Amino acid sequence: MKENLKLTGRALQTLLLKAVNIVDTNPAKVALGLVKAIIEISKTVKDNKDAVARQIASTGGQLEEVVKALDGWKPSNQEETSWMNHFNATLKEELQKLKELGDESNFRKFLDHEDEQARIKEIFVSINEARISFLNPGVSSLSQQALFLDRLKPSDIAHHDYLMESEEEQPLRRQVCTPGTRVHILDDIITWANETSSDCPNVYWLFGHAGSGKTTIAYTIARRFEYAGDSDNTIILGGNFFCSRQFTETRLSKYIIRTIVYHLALNCKPFADALQNGSWKPGIITQSLQTQLDGLLFQPWQESEAARLKDTSTPRHYLVVIDALDEIDGTGGSEFLSALLKFINQKHLLGLKFFVTSRLNPGLVADVEKFEQKHLYRLQDVEEVEVRADIKMYLNASLINFATNDVERLVMLTAGLFIYAATVVKVLKNSGQTEQGEFLEELFTSSVTSDAGSFMSLDKLYLQVLKKAFFDFTEKSPKWVNRLKILHTFLSTFERTSTSVVSHLLFTSDYTDVAEKLLSDLHAVLYIEHGQVLAYHKSFSDFLFDEKRSGEFWCDPGTHHRLLTDSCFRVMKGLRFNIANIPSSYIFDRDNHALAGAIKQNISPVLSYSCRNWDHHLSATKSTLSDPLHETLSEFLQLCVLFWIEAMNLLQVRGHCYPMLQVAHEWVIKSEASSNLPLVKNLAEAGSFALYFSGSSVCLSTPHLYISTLATWPRKLNPSLGWKSHFPRIPKFVNALIGGTLLSTFNAGSEVNAVAFSGDGSHIVSGSKDKSVQVWDGSTGDQKHVLNGHTHVVKSVAFSSDGSCIVSGSHDKSVQVWDALTGDQKHVLNGHTRVVNSVAFSSDGSCIVSGSNDKSVQVWDVLTGDQKHVLNGHTHSVNSVAFSGDGSHIVSGSDDKSVRVWDASTGDQKHVLSGHTNQVNSVAFSSDGRHIVSGSYDKSVRVWDASTGDQKHVLNGHTNSVNSVAFSIAFSSDGSHIVSGSYDNSVRVWDASTDDQKHVLNGHTSSVNSVAFSNDGSHIVSGSYDDSVRVWDASTVAFSSDGSCIVSGSYDKSIQVWDASTGDQKHVLNGHTNSVNSVAFSMDGSCIVSGSSDNSVWVWDALTGDQKHVLNGHTNSVNSVAFSSDSSCIISGSYDHSIRVWDASAGDGSHIVSGSSDKSVRVWDVSTGDQKHVLSGHTNWVNSVAFSNDGSRIISGSDDNSVRVWDASTATLTDGSQHTGWLLSPHGEGYLMFVPPAERLPDDANILTIPHSSIAHVDFINSSVGLEWTSCYSP
Repeated sequence: MKENLKLTGRALQTLLLKAVNIVDTNPAKVALGLVKAIIEISKTVKDNKDAVARQIASTGGQLEEVVKALDGWKPSNQEETSWMNHFNATLKEELQKLKELGDESNFRKFLDHEDEQARIKEIFVSINEARISFLNPGVSSLSQQALFLDRLKPSDIAHHDYLMESEEEQPLRRQVCTPGTRVHILDDIITWANETSSDCPNVYWLFGHAGSGKTTIAYTIARRFEYAGDSDNTIILGGNFFCSRQFTETRLSKYIIRTIVYHLALNCKPFADALQNGSWKPGIITQSLQTQLDGLLFQPWQESEAARLKDTSTPRHYLVVIDALDEIDGTGGSEFLSALLKFINQKHLLGLKFFVTSRLNPGLVADVEKFEQKHLYRLQDVEEVEVRADIKMYLNASLINFATNDVERLVMLTAGLFIYAATVVKVLKNSGQTEQGEFLEELFTSSVTSDAGSFMSLDKLYLQVLKKAFFDFTEKSPKWVNRLKILHTFLSTFERTSTSVVSHLLFTSDYTDVAEKLLSDLHAVLYIEHGQVLAYHKSFSDFLFDEKRSGEFWCDPGTHHRLLTDSCFRVMKGLRFNIANIPSSYIFDRDNHALAGAIKQNISPVLSYSCRNWDHHLSATKSTLSDPLHETLSEFLQLCVLFWIEAMNLLQVRGHCYPMLQVAHEWVIKSEASSNLPLVKNLAEAGSFALYFSGSSVCLSTPHLYISTLATWPRKLNPSLGWKSHFPRIPKFVNALIGGTLLSTFNAGSEVNAVAFSGDGSHIVSGSKDKSVQVWDGSTGDQKHVLNGHTHVVKSVAFSSDGSCIVSGSHDKSVQVWDALTGDQKHVLNGHTRVVNSVAFSSDGSCIVSGSNDKSVQVWDVLTGDQKHVLNGHTHSVNSVAFSGDGSHIVSGSDDKSVRVWDASTGDQKHVLSGHTNQVNSVAFSSDGRHIVSGSYDKSVRVWDASTGDQKHVLNGHTNSVNSVAFSIAFSSDGSHIVSGSYDNSVRVWDASTDDQKHVLNGHTSSVNSVAFSNDGSHIVSGSYDDSVRVWDASTVAFSSDGSCIVSGSYDKSIQVWDASTGDQKHVLNGHTNSVNSVAFSMDGSCIVSGSSDNSVWVWDALTGDQKHVLNGHTNSVNSVAFSSDSSCIISGSYDHSIRVWDASAGDGSHIVSGSSDKSVRVWDVSTGDQKHVLSGHTNWVNSVAFSNDGSRIISGSDDNSVRVWDASTATLTDGSQHTGWLLSPHGEGYLMFVPPAERLPDDANILTIPHSSIAHVDFINSSVGLEWTSCYSP
């Protein structure tokens, strides 16, 4: 296994490196280059079972056919030229992706990240598809287009004629309008659809109350225009999407556009061709609705116009039907509508119309009313006589043998609601003659007249249906209560589920037969399809959750969700260690071919439901001060929570663990349970642990939840969480005490200037040098959106308190406001005349404040984008701004060294806070508004009284400029804390009440520009010039120590030489014009070399202090310098990313050793410039390096407080795969353990470390791993 892994890694790295050089306009040469590269690696992969390697090798063999076909061949017509161009374009596009992946940092992620492997495989699948299309264009064009369209990932279940996956393959319970009914409305829609004049509206909107028949009308229209060829039609059905809250896909707005586009492409070939030939990427389906509409629908539609008009076999006009848009979750329906209407307003879509239905949702109605070009039809405006006539016709057709008088009386009871009539028909059709008579008699005697209102009439019908189903049971008896619980659960589960799951969720014994009998008795309102219990109409659940309407059958949501919460935790007691019986910890889950069957066998549907959805029920339960669920949660956290994380990983939903535990954390806090602080802390602890596991590649092997994650968890768990005591035989890991617990790292691809958490901690936003604003999933690190709009560096970002909006400020002088959910740009606020350095929202989200190099602070209205105030007073650039918690005040910090407080409503200046001796880089209010914290270039953090302006504390500790500060909100029970980030690359946490430095969080390799606490204070996010965004656990600790030196360089631009025995200063060497970053002696002690931020390297006479040479050539700060062992050469390393070798005397020298901010020690061949060795182990900057006199050993000193000695003869050149974090077993059986790369286990060549505590190491003595891994657990 180990050897195969290495071979795969080397093979793929070879391919990725060679891909960079395969550049040609001739597709034959490109293909041939790929073939040669693949043939070269295929010899190394041989029997490797890796699917990606197989795909690459397979594609290589198949591309040989293309090379042969292209040999000497020239296209003879336009069609062949098109095939050639498509193949060439695909090769170039996919090759470019390979080049991007060839970057070392990306390649390191490859071996152990499924997403990266999928990207590699997808590239070669695309190349292979192009190969098939090229060799067999006539035969494969349709299949290729089908493969292409499948990438849209549409929702099948949203189709109007979707067939449930069952033996009978029955469609969902939809019917067309009964012939002769709805004549006028159907004629009106059909006339509108067939109208081709340019002034005919593109949108027809049908509004109506629940149960008024909208879906039946929509289904009838979809069926009416489904097929071309009807001589009366000038339009055919292009696509459709039937929304429903009963299924996940049909209630999410993200599926609407991709599904409609998929349908339209199947029905309109010119559109499909334009879509396929366009520049869209599969990733567009995850972007904003506006981006999807533009890239997937409108642009291809316009590009296909000429082809549609030219092709006489293609229909000219297409209809899109969207039903029940109000059933989309949250504001998704309104957002889709707004985006759609915006594009229709901007562009005339010749030949494309939209028929949309919805309830009278106020937001949707308002959006439609503002849109001029529409045809609006309200079902409630239809004459009552016409509606009753339609219902009568429907009842006569459905109840053929019923007396005319009974039908007439039923019509009067329907109150114009078709759902009433449809429910009555279902009851009567499934009843005997006697039961029919009894039902009608009771209905006629108990129901009110239609004059009393439609819902009252429907309520009476639903009550009668329920009473009939519960007739055999005494009210409030155990059997009656149990059946009611089952009914309530049918309609309360987070996802539609089966009678078996409902039964086992509610009861310890099997009540499935009772649930199925109840479902049968309620056949008029509920039905089962493919094992899922569904409601015919949403009006029934609306009725049941309304106490005034449903009476004794009422479902109290809070009470019932409390019951289901208890039930979920009861079911989860069935979780156990190694629930899927995984035999070995040496393999990844994906390589365990028996795992899927084991998961299905051991994680039952009800256990799966409980694991995935307990938070939904908990959040719907009102929390009380002494809530019994507190004890339930405490018990869950003792050990079961680990088994739950294990099960969630097996179910492939590990990313949900942290958010679910956050829900519980917030739920407990809402109860104001001040006596239950241990539970609050334990939930935060468990959440951090879940994030630590799910945010790294350790999750690829479930056993390593214990073997690796629990073993390396660097925290002493709260006393009540004695997890490790149950796992005495996991490896013993000792970390190097270098700083806080790094929970996750996101590669932003560019220097990160600003970061912020959303209010609920679920998302992180970052602003970068590459002009982008990026939104990340706070649990998994997945990128959610890239917000492009700025034309220069993004300096500052912030979330509104409700998480719905993002604001960003940039070097382009603008402030931009974004929709956080969709990624759409909402406003561009122009007013500043220079760089915008800082932006912030008020707590209510109504205002934005911005600070700029133009010396002004400006306040903006979020809703309108209007400027409200310009606050003038600073005499230099404004670097940071913030609102107080109540929005009444604004604080600003400036290059003029002052902190100023302003009245937010009037713009008046309240205080000028003086004390800093250099520019103020960052300011923040405490959550209660009583204190202000500021960070400055003077290296200090200061705390101020916001009401008086008095300085309260000065926090010293940083060794360079403090760039960012933030207050925690609920970090601890004994007071607030402050976090700061600095040019010294560290993040530091302070106790605001005592001035004490609590923690130093090391890990960034460049300046920390932005820091922020999550709302609950449990996590810190930091952004740095090292291109990373890092999330830290806020409650971890670090140690630091000082050492003495013989020669020292300083920020004061001087070099000082000291007597080691007496401590007396011997020389002060002046000459550099900026800070001195590195100094070293030559081997004979006669010379000193220095490197400086002035970009130069200087050589000095150590005896006299005289300057000997100035070595110029670096274009940025010089960070490290050293002599070769024979003193003939000098080596220097710089921020300009280069290492330079200088001839210090006559002679060639041999090897150079360098230390770097990347934490590595590297050895170079002076004569060739080649890198010979990379020595890994340091956990912070390597500041000093040297060879021993005989060249056999290397010594290095680092900011990690250690000095390391390396054996130069055993050092080897390492490849990127070494740093994935996985340790391989000694004999190559598989994956031994995962140690986070940030821990930096020492290289094999590391023979001595001083002090020993600086080494991160693993002790496997008495550990159970591999085939014995299950012995690590002791119940």
